[in-house]
Amino acid sequence: MNGNRRLLKLSAVVVTTLTITSCSTKDGSYFNILQLPGAILDSVFDNNSCHIKKEKVEAYTKQHYNLLRDEIKAKKGKHIEELMKLAEIKESEYSKMLTQLNKDYKTIFHNRQRVTEKLVQNMSRIYEVKEKTKKINGFSYSQISEITQKYVDTNFEKIRLAIKSSKSEIFVPLAEQLNIKDTTKQKSFINSLREKHFELYDDLLVVAVMMEGM
Repeated sequence: MNGNRRLLKLSAVVVTTLTITSCSTKDGSYFNILQLPGAILDSVFDNNSCHIKKEKVEAYTKQHYNLLRDEIKAKKGKHIEELMKLAEIKESEYSKMLTQLNKDYKTIFHNRQRVTEKLVQNMSRIYEVKEKTKKINGFSYSQISEITQKYVDTNFEKIRLAIKSSKSEIFVPLAEQLNIKDTTKQKSFINSLREKHFELYDDLLVVAVMMEGM
């Protein structure tokens, strides 16, 4: 099952969960999991206990991301058990939860589309679309997406580690491929994902766990 289908599957789980949980939405409506997860959990739930729980899950995920990733892949480990405990998941549900997280492993931990879209958005912000040609710095939107996707696919883990370490040199070759020659614009582009590790990586795990714990 590809990443998009897994996200849609997760979205269905979200809708089901919302119908039976005390964490109700502010306007009584459902939401789309394809939106930014952090923004969803911060703005949709009007329940203080949910926010407190989310803060604990976030903090633990940030601290133990690599170990959690490894343990979810192995479907066992003390860190993922502690995370489920923080999310107030019943111990009797641990095995079922781990199995589901393992099935969604690629979507949660290798979501290349998420990183690609963020980079393409940043490219669109630093260059205006030409009215006549509809191009951005000489490229069509689809060309930018294709070039960026290929680069992210090839360097996904290197990109993640660079973002985690607040380093931006990994994006210089991509900036060159996209013909970003202006020094100021290139600096803006290659630094655009610094400090974004939680938003691009950790947050997907937080959402998956929180949905099961509500």
